Amino acid sequence: MMKINALIFLVVLTGCNKVDPNTAIIPKAKPDTLVKKENSEEKTIININTEIINLLKQKNHKKLSSYIHPEKGIHFSMYSFVSDKDKSFSKADFEKYIDADEKFTFGHKDGSGAIYTVSLKDYLKDWVYKKDFSTAKVNYNNFEGKGNSLNNVKEKYPNAVTVENYLAGTVEYSYMDWNSLILVFEKIDDQYYLVSICNNQWTV
Repeated sequence: MMKINALIFLVVLTGCNKVDPNTAIIPKAKPDTLVKKENSEEKTIININTEIINLLKQKNHKKLSSYIHPEKGIHFSMYSFVSDKDKSFSKADFEKYIDADEKFTFGHKDGSGAIYTVSLKDYLKDWVYKKDFSTAKVNYNNFEGKGNSLNNVKEKYPNAVTVENYLAGTVEYSYMDWNSLILVFEKIDDQYYLVSICNNQWTV
């Protein structure tokens, strides 16, 4: 009799322990794990941004070229409105012309409409790094500088990560003398590459 009771108990216990596949709880990734991954990516991008800013300041263009996207090259926009007509260089052409005196047309200056034609190295020195952006506020995937011109960086690079290096304006000029240097990155495997450099400032 005891054996029969024990057998019945085991059958009942087994039935209670069966998992209904329709109600089974599937473990999900912990929110803190996702946050850590996002924070790690942001830290990586900001570190690369800092390195590029320092290379521009030091005019170390040879090392700068190592960050250029190997397939898409690099696109330069004088302002935050990105156009297909803006000047682009493949990685090879960037390395070819960075120390050359050959001049290129990069666009038109706001206000005067004057055509801006300079060598690549002068463009980096006099336009891209016109201010000391090593002291700028760093905005990850966000734009603080806003003027009259349209900012379509996100629309042009929907899969990219952006870093805005923002210098606030001064009281003397009613804060309208702000400047931004925007670096745009795209990922290949586990490596981020520079696909675009955009400047931004108050426009008429």
